[in-house]
Amino acid sequence: MPQTEKRQIKALIDLLGREKDGQHAALLRGELARLMKENPAALHDVIETDFHCTVPAALVCAMEEVCWEELATHTEQFAEKINPNLEEALAIVTRFVNPAFGRAELTAELDALAARLRAPLAYCIGPEQILDTLGRFFFRIQNFCVLPAARDIKEVSFGRFLQKKLGSALCLCCLYVLCGQRFGLDMGVIDLAGRLLVRFNPAEGGVPLFADPLAYGHLMTEEDCRAYINLRNLQWSRAFAAPLSSRMLLRRFLGNMIFILNKLRDERRISYLRRYMDLLKD
Repeated sequence: MPQTEKRQIKALIDLLGREKDGQHAALLRGELARLMKENPAALHDVIETDFHCTVPAALVCAMEEVCWEELATHTEQFAEKINPNLEEALAIVTRFVNPAFGRAELTAELDALAARLRAPLAYCIGPEQILDTLGRFFFRIQNFCVLPAARDIKEVSFGRFLQKKLGSALCLCCLYVLCGQRFGLDMGVIDLAGRLLVRFNPAEGGVPLFADPLAYGHLMTEEDCRAYINLRNLQWSRAFAAPLSSRMLLRRFLGNMIFILNKLRDERRISYLRRYMDLLKD
């Protein structure tokens, strides 16, 4: 990198630290946004070589907010689509926590999992075998685990979930759906009065089956779902077994993040997440 460019980037970082809330703050953030878009490698190099473990807090906040502003645009575009893609929703969730983790990286990790699944699924006959194979693959072979409760919004990030193999039941449900889609399987996530399940619709109008990620993929029938609702003293409705849309799933992820950040009283992050939630309203 030319020394002149390096000095300019260092000067920008220094000014951001001194002008965090000054009259030139917006102008400096705009320059940072341009740099992050046009020459992210140069910025990364300066941070690594000249700051390393002492990255100024003002720079971290500014970089986050530049990314979050961009995500607001992506969220608005997502919300305007008639049938938005679930992977796109999960990329938004992931980038809020880790701006460097793009959708292409998310897709690559899911494709790699699907490649390992191809051979086991090839020998399956019928919906029970398919769901049983998916459960054994995720929980026994890949060792994915469900967290009883998340304390940090990183634990709600789908990208981090793929890397750490530890996350919410919502993450596991989405994993089932996204891997299933790669094999042409009709799958979705349902909310059974607060209990998230995977719904699998067999081909040719067969009876749907359900998998419970909190019970390591235990299979359930619609009768089992009805019995669960009865035990909760609730009236059964077809809505309980209706798959949630990608828009609804994104709202669920964002709501979980807001719940965690409310406990931490992190209003800076909450304000951005609420903007995203407003964009997703029907």
